Amino acid sequence: MTGYYGAENFVSTSVVSVTGDGYVAKVERTSGGYPKLTVYANLTETKTGAFHKNQKVYMIDMNQRTFTEGEEIIFSGSAQPFDQGDIFNGYNEYLYLKAEGYDCKMFPESLEKTGEQHHTAGTLAASWNRKIKNVLKTILPQKESALAEAMITGNRDDIDAGIEGLYTQAGVTHILCISGLHMSLLAFYISVILRRILRQSQRKTAAVTLCICMAFLFLTGFSPSSVRAVVMISLVCLGQMIYQRHEWLNSIALAALVILLVNPFYLWSAGFQLSFLSVLGIYVGSHVIPKGHTWYGKIGEMMGISFFASLFGMPVAAYHFFHVSTVSVLANLVILPLSGVLLGCTMLAALSSMIFLPMGVFLAGPVYVIFQIYEKVCLLVTMIPHSYVAVGRPTVMSILCFYSVICLLCFYRPQMRFRLGTAVCTILLLGMLLGNRLLWHRNTLAFLDVGQGDCAVLTTYDHRAIVIDGGGKYNKELGENTGVTILEPYLASKGVTQIDAVFLSHLDSDHSTGILELLEDVPVEGVYVSAMKAADAQMEEQLQEIVEKNQISLYTMKHGDMIRSTALGEIECLFPIYEDAKAESENERSLVLRYVYGDTSALFTGDMEDKEEMLLVRNGMIEDTDILKVSHHGSKTASTESFLQAITPETAVISCGANNLYGHPHKEVLERLSGCGAEIFRTDKMGSVVVTISPKGEAEVTTAAERKPIYERIKEAMEGTPIP
Repeated sequence: MTGYYGAENFVSTSVVSVTGDGYVAKVERTSGGYPKLTVYANLTETKTGAFHKNQKVYMIDMNQRTFTEGEEIIFSGSAQPFDQGDIFNGYNEYLYLKAEGYDCKMFPESLEKTGEQHHTAGTLAASWNRKIKNVLKTILPQKESALAEAMITGNRDDIDAGIEGLYTQAGVTHILCISGLHMSLLAFYISVILRRILRQSQRKTAAVTLCICMAFLFLTGFSPSSVRAVVMISLVCLGQMIYQRHEWLNSIALAALVILLVNPFYLWSAGFQLSFLSVLGIYVGSHVIPKGHTWYGKIGEMMGISFFASLFGMPVAAYHFFHVSTVSVLANLVILPLSGVLLGCTMLAALSSMIFLPMGVFLAGPVYVIFQIYEKVCLLVTMIPHSYVAVGRPTVMSILCFYSVICLLCFYRPQMRFRLGTAVCTILLLGMLLGNRLLWHRNTLAFLDVGQGDCAVLTTYDHRAIVIDGGGKYNKELGENTGVTILEPYLASKGVTQIDAVFLSHLDSDHSTGILELLEDVPVEGVYVSAMKAADAQMEEQLQEIVEKNQISLYTMKHGDMIRSTALGEIECLFPIYEDAKAESENERSLVLRYVYGDTSALFTGDMEDKEEMLLVRNGMIEDTDILKVSHHGSKTASTESFLQAITPETAVISCGANNLYGHPHKEVLERLSGCGAEIFRTDKMGSVVVTISPKGEAEVTTAAERKPIYERIKEAMEGTPIP
């Protein structure tokens, strides 16, 4: 990792205008097709003149220019801090990019090549990877060449999204990356060639194997699983060189220590966690499962070990990706035995093609056939019901209980205390997984941080979901907006695969764009809109087109309409009062909804203005409310004193963007809310706000700012700063 040389706040807290010069170390592409560059550069702050040496910059070029590794560049723009993400979302840019060693990110305003080349070992490796990529494109069709490239270079940019999704559902994505499996197979091939074919000594074989694995690791990048495998292979090789046996648990622990000493952020990396858990699963399985002495016994042993590898990784996979594959053991029965042949043929085909192209084409034949077999196997296993299950994000405590049960079952003798301990742990685990659904019946109301917009999600204890608005950012296209980046990941984290109802308060883009994306991607039973005529005819036509295409029922709501169920509670429409009335603006036709569960009530006001508030007050249509979603992002044109006195909210949630152009929330509104005794929560300051509601009338509010990740808490504790 590179450092800041005394300027840590340079990218950690603010946006800083800089100029810089450096070289391109790596060229990739974003999902949107833009060049994604890794640049090593010296940066100078425009305002202060402060100099920052040797920064690793994550740079995205929106002008889509062509770059190659080693090219020297000069640039200017704003160096930005990493987005630490919403704890209720899923993707944490800060953790991911810090684990990769980056110091800041940039969208450069100007970017020019100097015409010079910068030669390093890294650019040499990148050059070899580019040659391999070009060779594979020559000898294999596009789909297979992208898969082969991922296997031996680690670059997954060109893989077809459908194929990658298929491999994910089958639980065999380890084939698509440089993993410990590939490193182990490479070491095995080298040792077989040297020991059995060339008849070399054990010491020479170990030394050569170690050197080649280190070179391959450098060529393909230092992923946690690859480093783990090479450290363990190194220990084996060193042991063979001095005629000493190694101990697997010590090797695993040492590999983890080496990786974390280089970069402690890897501890929170999904790749790091899954890699080591899978190896631990294999270790446990090899000690628990009886050895097979017949062909069917060996198949059973292999299935059992594969099962333990998958089992150990499932809870953490669910925590990071919200889904688990239940058929990975079956798929790996075919995938794993063929992976050695596939890797060997792919590497030989790539190297041969650089020397004699016809030989490479000949060796590419088995590669193509094996990839076809892989695809057919994945298609077959994913046809099994419940092969890929949305389980949501389990709690850390339930994951720890899971591993406690596994350890008890595997490592203790079947004595009475073992049986009692296993029973207690199993009951605890089932209680954490199923207790809310069976006993506690707590619902969750989340006000998601979508920037300058509104989005609320109600999830019930029986895994039903209702969405009220979906946010929307003006500078983002459909497919890259809040529905895809924020709303859908949150629903996945709750294990939601189908939505009972979507309420769209009005058609302004900061409320509706995320909903339009959601309707395209997730099954929805019904969409509910205001009964007043839309002021935005174009957006209304777009909504109508999407619901018709996806065969979703579209309903209108007016005062008195109600939805009620035992798990959900009650949702009642308070506004609009008159059906088919013409509104002058979208804000004037906002749905106003009152939600009641047990003894807790919440009021959703959309962008209702003061005129509509007074209409509700004069007609006696509102009453005391526990939780208020403050209207119009805290604009002074709403939340009048008479309205707040009529509802007397205990909790007020303001959904607005940080440093927004409108100055929301306005000072007058904050003063009025404080004056009526409401506790104020703001998404621009606190991130997403989540309210857990029990049927007994208890409501607990949690914010993303309060639920700091453990790495932030450790840092604050070490620095002596208070932890909220």
